Amino acid sequence: SLSMNQYSPIEGVVTSIAPLQSGSRPGCVLLLYVQTDYQETFQILVDTSTYVLDQKPVRRGDPVIVFYDITAPVPLIYPPQYKAVAMLVRACNEFAMLDYFDQNLRNSENTLILNPSGSTTVQLPNGQYYQGTLGNQYMLVLYTTNTRSIPAQTTPVRIIVFCCDT
Repeated sequence: SLSMNQYSPIEGVVTSIAPLQSGSRPGCVLLLYVQTDYQETFQILVDTSTYVLDQKPVRRGDPVIVFYDITAPVPLIYPPQYKAVAMLVRACNEFAMLDYFDQNLRNSENTLILNPSGSTTVQLPNGQYYQGTLGNQYMLVLYTTNTRSIPAQTTPVRIIVFCCDT
């Protein structure tokens, strides 16, 4: 479950996928290697608690956006290893943000304001349509364009609302 944490994205291409053999249930956690455009490599742990958009299986060569909790402890190993909180296979020209949006649909760092339209799909993590009021929630937002204003504004293509008590 999400609490008052901050989530940072890693964007890149999956170069390898292997089941983690350690732990009490070998094979239940995947270890992904993701290489960014800047030739940085990250190890990403994907476990049963990771939210994967549309439950889509990730394959080698897929472009992905992975979100991790920047407040979580990180082992001092190389390449750096992060536990994925949320992950999606990225479509062309698609951007994503996982953040807390206030009642004005403004993100925590005041860099993005959402202007949902009738064409914005709003769902719960389980795929059902969300029919409540947007705001004061953690949301995974997918969008293709934003304005050059500060803060930028966008009409999201899709919003996943995480209903959690914070």
